[in-house]
Amino acid sequence: MGQRRILIVEDEVHSAQALGFYFRELGFEVATAGTVRDALAATENGFAPDVLLTDVVLLGEGDGFTVARALQQRDATLPVVVMSGLPTHEVRERATGVDVFEICAKPLRLARVAAVVGAALETSSPPAEEGT
Repeated sequence: MGQRRILIVEDEVHSAQALGFYFRELGFEVATAGTVRDALAATENGFAPDVLLTDVVLLGEGDGFTVARALQQRDATLPVVVMSGLPTHEVRERATGVDVFEICAKPLRLARVAAVVGAALETSSPPAEEGT
């Protein structure tokens, strides 16, 4: 299996940079975006994420669920991990039409986010073929 790809959608620049650095250190190919438009542009320009890690509230039009809906329309198996400082029930209400793997509450603990992303990838990965 090749290098795993993660799309991180976070409008707080320092948080996006820290998450990007952390996941690169874990061996991921990383793309970051701060807006819905930038996130969708990254995927339209050839970045095909294995997992989406997105904040709910973003600057500009739309939110993290706008990105998730668009990407899951293209690939229904794409795992979505949500980061939010909002109450969990409010996040779930806003997630209509999105298959959310898990919600990570802010402030984030990087090791926890990495564990959730890893679990999401394991769940979404097709079973290995015998003899491989």
